[in-house]
Amino acid sequence: MKQLIYLSFFLTLFLFGCSSKNDKDLLTEENMTDSRDIIGNNAFLYYKNYDEATNFYGDILGFRNVFEFPDFATIFQTTKSTFITVVNDNGRGMHSSDEPKTIAIALVTDQLDGWYQYALSQNLDIKNPPKPLADNPHHAFLVTDPGGYILEFEHFADHPENKQFIPLLNNSENIYGVKGSQRPDNLAFKASIYWLYHSNEEEAEAFYQDVMGLKMIVKQSFSDILTSSPTGYIGLVEDGIGIHNATHEKAVNVGFMTNSAKAWFDYLKEQPTFTLRTEELYHERDGQGNNLIDIVIGYDPDNYFIEIDEFLDTEFNKELRQALGII
Repeated sequence: MKQLIYLSFFLTLFLFGCSSKNDKDLLTEENMTDSRDIIGNNAFLYYKNYDEATNFYGDILGFRNVFEFPDFATIFQTTKSTFITVVNDNGRGMHSSDEPKTIAIALVTDQLDGWYQYALSQNLDIKNPPKPLADNPHHAFLVTDPGGYILEFEHFADHPENKQFIPLLNNSENIYGVKGSQRPDNLAFKASIYWLYHSNEEEAEAFYQDVMGLKMIVKQSFSDILTSSPTGYIGLVEDGIGIHNATHEKAVNVGFMTNSAKAWFDYLKEQPTFTLRTEELYHERDGQGNNLIDIVIGYDPDNYFIEIDEFLDTEFNKELRQALGII
């Protein structure tokens, strides 16, 4: 039966790419309801060397594998409500790993120095070693992963620029590495920021705030940070200034997890700045016809592939649902 499930998932990726009061307060009241929620963030990344990538995220960085189709896709949990999906670029997915890697993922930590020393010990591909924090609102170092994607190991300081952000980070649980991985036991992450690069920053801000219902909590000189899930954030970067330039094609799918994909579908089909890829809500089924995942698929105004997933209450989804805290 699992072989049929895997086949169904392959077809999906080919076609589509594969609470507390404080949590609710992160979302704008106008465009977010209890049914149209965001409980997790995800990024689908594509690799020619799938085994190398899964080893990097699972063993070296110590993230927990919470959902897997063997030899094709693995979802790793990075913090309480954030995830990275490693996809095998073997011709069956929507994207090619040769496309521009127009995303950077910030892994937020209070142990930046420890992470830097660990990265050195593992001979990771480090870019821009961390500078002293001094009076700056944040500091970081960059690592290029085995597929060429940029990870930003970042610490945010108690600084006026971060006055809305720090209370959220202080309330976020540190997530440590899985037992048996190489990650030292004392190193953790507490949040993730998915940095996106748009050619029209104002258009992007309007979409993610007015349509997706996210709330801006940090305004930097050339980028903004918006709330999404409890420990997940979307970062919007001005074109031509950040790590990447905006590109039309992108080797990434930007994922959101929800309790009601149908509520999102019914809402987004009426939004002129969101382009749906299918005329109906898509249902990912197993070989017996049982529904596994309800999926909304489409594009933001600058062609980022957006996927909103509801992982249904099935045995196949049990570990991921447990990671999200919904069972």
